[in-house]
Amino acid sequence: MPSGTVIAEFPATVERVWEKIADLENAPSWVPDLISVRRLDSGPTQTGSRFAEVARVQGREIEMVVTITDYAEPHVIAHEGEGGSVKIGGRTTIDATPTGCRVTNEWRLELSGILRFASPIAGNWTRNNIETSMRELRALLDREDGPA
Repeated sequence: MPSGTVIAEFPATVERVWEKIADLENAPSWVPDLISVRRLDSGPTQTGSRFAEVARVQGREIEMVVTITDYAEPHVIAHEGEGGSVKIGGRTTIDATPTGCRVTNEWRLELSGILRFASPIAGNWTRNNIETSMRELRALLDREDGPA
């Protein structure tokens, strides 16, 4: 089962970065290959909230239902998701630093059936996607707030 950790530094406050990361329905604006995110329930986002996601992976659209498993504003958001032969899990933690904040993305991926043979490739794709997401998020914050 591929898994890993991606860490990114931001010259922004924990609250400013949380504002973007916790706005899951707007994530396609900075997460590559994420086509759409739609809330499946109502109320404030919290542990137990559910979302439908559609992503383009290797030219194929994959639909997944994602459940928030931990939500501690403004520091932690974790999720579990499943769609077809793919199960995902992730935890994002935001901590203050002297120059802004550090975002730590822990992730794991489980493929079943014939897809399990593609686990190494899928793991590399996932890591690259998260690294690109962090660069895109920083660029989005820079566009909105001006460079640090």
